[in-house]
Amino acid sequence: MTNFLIYQAFLEYLYSDHVELDETSALELLKQADKYSIPQLTKECETHLAQNLNTENYVAVAEIAEILDVVSLREASINYITKNIKQLKQRKDFEQISDSVLRESIVKFIVK
Repeated sequence: MTNFLIYQAFLEYLYSDHVELDETSALELLKQADKYSIPQLTKECETHLAQNLNTENYVAVAEIAEILDVVSLREASINYITKNIKQLKQRKDFEQISDSVLRESIVKFIVK
C-alpha cells in the first residue's frame, strides 16, 4: 500500500472513526496511530494483526510489536510462533525474528 493510501486511510479514520484494514494497512496505520497517540486506532490495528497472523506476516508483526512495545501484539506473535514453530523453522524468514521473541517462543514451546 502506498504512502498516499496509508495517509488517506489515516485521514478517513480521523474523520469517521472507521477504516478498512488489511495486512499491510494495519501494520502501517499502527505506526501512525502510535506516532500520533490515537489509542482506538492502535487497538483496532493490534486486534486485526493478532487475528490475522500467518506465515507471510508473522515476522513483520513481531518486529513492529517489539519496536512499538505493543505487549498484546508481541504476545500474540509469540503464541503464533510457539504454536507453529515446527513449520516456521523451515522458512528462511524464521532467522529474522528478534532474539528476544525467538527465545520466549522456544521457552514457551519447551515448557508446554
